[in-house]
Amino acid sequence: MIAGTWLIGLGIVFLIRQATDRPWAELWPLFVILVGVASLVSTLVGGRGLRGGLWALTWPIAWIVVGVILLLSTTGYLGRGPGELIAEYWPWALVVIGVWFLLGAIWPWGPRHAEAVVVPLAGATEGNVRIKFGAGTLSSHVAATGNLVDGTFRGGALHRNRGGGRVDLEQDWGWGFGWFGWMGRGSEWDLGLSGEVPLAIRLDTGASRIRLDLAEHQVRNLELHTGASDTIIRLPRAAGVTSVRAEAGAASLTLEVPTGVAARIRTRVGLGNTDIDEARFPRAGDGYESADYATATNRVDIDVQGGVGSFKVVGTA
Repeated sequence: MIAGTWLIGLGIVFLIRQATDRPWAELWPLFVILVGVASLVSTLVGGRGLRGGLWALTWPIAWIVVGVILLLSTTGYLGRGPGELIAEYWPWALVVIGVWFLLGAIWPWGPRHAEAVVVPLAGATEGNVRIKFGAGTLSSHVAATGNLVDGTFRGGALHRNRGGGRVDLEQDWGWGFGWFGWMGRGSEWDLGLSGEVPLAIRLDTGASRIRLDLAEHQVRNLELHTGASDTIIRLPRAAGVTSVRAEAGAASLTLEVPTGVAARIRTRVGLGNTDIDEARFPRAGDGYESADYATATNRVDIDVQGGVGSFKVVGTA
């Protein structure tokens, strides 16, 4: 449908050119209108216009309105050229855009969609879960028996089951967010992860608040890529050996290590602050290490690097 819309639109533009015999110097805004119409069709075909209300239609409508104004200008109906219009009215454009941003920040239109997702284990003996979470709050719990992933995803979620215990989860920016997606309210995810099989988890986050309790999970590998986030993760209590690798930007990252779990910690934080519980994890060489790390049944190997932020490792019960 989108391809058909582009072809029909291009045909109409050239037909108007032939019928009016006007130069392209006057008719070029038709291509701006075409971009708006094609974007409108794309949004409606994807269902975002129905889900997100007027906010999802902002860009298509803006392209169409701007194109019509430019067309009226180039064809002489407004009595002034595009350059004159821009020179005279650009402050008003800033005012309109600013008001639209404020409305998006304090009154996001469209429904707060809550979506339930269940991905069964289906015989998988291990799990590989990749999570992309840009804005909002993410918390976790132990999934129901027989499920690799389950939970409630307020704000919507796109999930892809790649088979063999591999699942990708990503925010669905079409559910009632603001003009660019990040203007509206962030998502609220309550994510369930299996406690029955070993897991490899990759988490990519933006401006978000993350609270993951992995104490009762069998996490073998945990990979974090965080931006301006506030992240607290409770590590597994009895998972054997767990590898944690983290890259943090202007973020706050706290890792909680349960009692009875040894840890080896290496950190390379630029201008940030590092706070390690040295009573549990004394200094050893260029890092920190539990006295019984080499012989402990349950242990975590932590490697963190980052920029301007804070990194903390604390012992918990």
